[in-house]
Amino acid sequence: MSLEAAADEVRERFSEASMVINHLRAIAPGDLQPIDDLQRTLRGLCLVSIYAAFERSANAIVESALIELTSHETPATSYITSLHSIIHYAKVKSLRSCGFDHIIDRSTALFDAAFENSSAAFLENPLAEKMQNVDGGTLEWLASLFGVSDHACTPANRGRLGNLRERRNAVAHGREAASVVGGRFSINELGNIYDAADMEITRFLITIRDQCDGRLYIRQAA
Repeated sequence: MSLEAAADEVRERFSEASMVINHLRAIAPGDLQPIDDLQRTLRGLCLVSIYAAFERSANAIVESALIELTSHETPATSYITSLHSIIHYAKVKSLRSCGFDHIIDRSTALFDAAFENSSAAFLENPLAEKMQNVDGGTLEWLASLFGVSDHACTPANRGRLGNLRERRNAVAHGREAASVVGGRFSINELGNIYDAADMEITRFLITIRDQCDGRLYIRQAA
């Protein structure tokens, strides 16, 4: 998947969540009117929809970026060190599990691979297992792996994305009913959470695209 295709998927996922919010706005009771259990449940499920768009979008962007970097055919030795941990992840796992008797041989193979001048390829995505519980801090961490140390979500958005993750987990794992979670959120606040997720994913996409297009992931000579 290209980064352009990832951007299309992001818009598709967020458009779906937006339709849910728009529907809830259309059927919401008037001001100062109580909301029924169905409204509460739908609001809780709306949070799940927003979170799903957010998590999948982050994964799609990273997957596409790794494919994009592979297509550049950059030598392994030219990558910044944080990306070496992904390129050589199989060897890192081998080193972790080899035992003391083989640690010298396995580490030699790892360092040999890191200093190769042949094109490097991202054959697997070890980040996927770290991207099943995503919030603003996750985006900042991922950006740092691609060489952007100063990527930061706004404090308000970071707070809302953390709350979104926790509330989604509460519903998805059965700790709370969707109606209980949804009853805590007004339509306006659902819109604010949607906007926070949309804004930060868009910023993340632009950041990663700039890193790839500008080849800013290449290690600078001392």
